[in-house]
Amino acid sequence: MTDQPQRHPRTTIARHAYITKTPLWEQRDMLSRKNGPHATVYMVNGDRYLGEWFANKKQGNGTYFYNATGSLYEGEWHNDMRNGFGTFATPITEPPHNNSPTRSPHNNNAPTHLQTVPSSTIPATPRKRRRNPRAVYAGQWKDDNRDGRGTYFYEDGSWYEGLWKEDQKEGWGRMNYIDGSVYDGEWHKEMRHGQGVLLEPTGDRYEGMWLDDQKEGPGKYIYKSKRQMYEGEWSKGLPKCGTLVDLPPLPGQVPKKYPIPEIKLADPEAVLEHQREEIRDARMVRMMAAEQ
Repeated sequence: MTDQPQRHPRTTIARHAYITKTPLWEQRDMLSRKNGPHATVYMVNGDRYLGEWFANKKQGNGTYFYNATGSLYEGEWHNDMRNGFGTFATPITEPPHNNSPTRSPHNNNAPTHLQTVPSSTIPATPRKRRRNPRAVYAGQWKDDNRDGRGTYFYEDGSWYEGLWKEDQKEGWGRMNYIDGSVYDGEWHKEMRHGQGVLLEPTGDRYEGMWLDDQKEGPGKYIYKSKRQMYEGEWSKGLPKCGTLVDLPPLPGQVPKKYPIPEIKLADPEAVLEHQREEIRDARMVRMMAAEQ
């Protein structure tokens, strides 16, 4: 018998596909990402951010300083964008306050008016201007746009409080104008659109429909000083078809000497309805043309 070579048993190594090893470069990249609260981080363009991070993106609460404009945002962030509640402010540039007397370049202890040095010989010294922050918008944000409920302050002193959509006034809101007028009603794409009330500084009041920032459709206008009320159709901001009546005098007021005369038409409502139809048809034509 010939000796048979002895065979060694084979060892089977099972390879599991679900066992993976993260590459070293990816491990180091994950460690380098910013997570949680951080001190001031400087951007390439000079902007600064102080706040919370997640996966190397601004997320949570933080303050962002815009270097080019001097503006700042303080509030909530999500996915590297302004999301949630926050306040945006821009600087107000004011000239420097200098109450000290002007002094001569030749004698720092004596005021200029005691010297005979021409003003043209005094070198101009550049002075920095003060930049104080002014709150511009406080409210809700979505993906870097004003979206939700918020208040916006304009440079002329007027301000708006209400709903926003994609950085525009959209929905119900109240606008306080610099001349004292107040509009409380619906908005669409930055314009008064829908049902709304306008109170003017004189006390006159309009209640009715709006279209593209103008009085359009049925509405009533109350003249406070005249104690009269117009009610009817409006077109392009002007009254077109309706009735004008006297209102009862206020306590202590004397009744009018010349009240509005009574209508003598046989069927005044039929006349008004005919005019209303013409106005509505013309409005429909304008609206359809605007959509094209």
